Amino acid sequence: MPTNLLLLITIATFFRLVLGILFPLTADESYYWLWSKHLALSYVDHPPMVAIINYLMTFGQANLLTLRLGAALISLAVTFLIYFIALEAFNKKVAFWATLLFLVIPHYIVIWLTQFVELPLALCWSLAVLLMLKIVKAQQKKYWYLLGVIVGLGTLSKYTMFIFWPCLAVFLLISPANRFWLKRKELYLCLGLSLGLFLPVLLWNSRLNWISFTFHGAKVANEAWGTNALAFVGDQLVHFTPFLIFTLIPVFGYALKKNDYSRLLFAFSFPVLIVFFLLSFKVKVWAHWPSIGYLAALPLTAAYLDEYGKSLKKFILWISLFSLLVMAILLWGSPGILLHQKDYAKNKELAITLPKEKVFARTNVSSSLLEFYLGRQTYMATGFLKPGPLWGEKQYELWGIPDLKKGETVIYYGEESKEFKAAAGQEFAKISELKGLKLYLIEDYITNNYKFFRLSGFKGSGHP
Repeated sequence: MPTNLLLLITIATFFRLVLGILFPLTADESYYWLWSKHLALSYVDHPPMVAIINYLMTFGQANLLTLRLGAALISLAVTFLIYFIALEAFNKKVAFWATLLFLVIPHYIVIWLTQFVELPLALCWSLAVLLMLKIVKAQQKKYWYLLGVIVGLGTLSKYTMFIFWPCLAVFLLISPANRFWLKRKELYLCLGLSLGLFLPVLLWNSRLNWISFTFHGAKVANEAWGTNALAFVGDQLVHFTPFLIFTLIPVFGYALKKNDYSRLLFAFSFPVLIVFFLLSFKVKVWAHWPSIGYLAALPLTAAYLDEYGKSLKKFILWISLFSLLVMAILLWGSPGILLHQKDYAKNKELAITLPKEKVFARTNVSSSLLEFYLGRQTYMATGFLKPGPLWGEKQYELWGIPDLKKGETVIYYGEESKEFKAAAGQEFAKISELKGLKLYLIEDYITNNYKFFRLSGFKGSGHP
């Protein structure tokens, strides 16, 4: 790897760590951190890999630096994998520019600051693509067995990893020279090995009536057709820039014509993006879900621009300027990260200023955020204060939520709505707002709308 690229990667990693310290704990990130305090074979939302990584980095302690260090290390590993994927498929020049492209895309700069399920998934996906390139290039059987392990670990990161197999099928369909693998045992042993590593998740789910699969299935059934597709496209344009998105149209055409290496990268990029685009017509697809689909597209983009004599420097420059604009908005505009550093620091004071009674919160992420800052167990309100079906309630119920005793007083963190006051007033003798106490976050819907309440003199049974 060139010395100048290593220097750029080092600077980018240092920059990532600095930003990681400046950005406060995010909602989803706090939820996945909480999993590290409840290690299990799987969880309602996702398989266990992110919990394992968070435990290895934090040992279940509320330490933002080590949490973000884990994210930075995975991002660094993916950076190197992008380089070696491009080097394996093309040449050193393409590898250099593909790596630089990865370093300047806003999604990978900002979203990957946080430790969440997409990071270990992306690590496994990138390594799987590299191994596939080696299989195609060297035709060596031994790589299939390592590939089975990597794909299996990917399925322990997120269910999205199962898209690997349809992508492989697409590659074998468009690459006649590699279809002979369909007649070889190595491919099927690879599949069996990966499924074997996924067995703990199946075992966990079988004991709980397949709770993860019913949870995700319900999301598909509840959404109306077509309501989220436009938002999905908008998110992709912001996260991955219009420059990259629109360039991918000729890039994918180029990939199909070039050779088997480019067709392989096409097969592990284009189908992923199309699947999530089509899925967006039925469910809310968050911007990070298709992010692995762009990883194999980066070397293709660099190779296409280089081969057709287009300026890679200008392309990188425009994307860099777009990313700088995004960073400027986040740091000084909304949510104004640099402007609120003193506010974020106040979150730790809640451990002292908030009364010591049991704490309940309206959502899973507000509960996990509070547990991180308070340093004591916080519960999600899945009982009589629950406004309706909520994300994360089944997971909190698996961990256990204690019933209250007559006359008990608790702290509640949530919205001051008529429904809340009516439900709380029926179960408690007194409701009083704890003025002056606030949780400062990036997420405006929590920061602006939620308040702390003290609910005194419990009269009923069960829990909030």
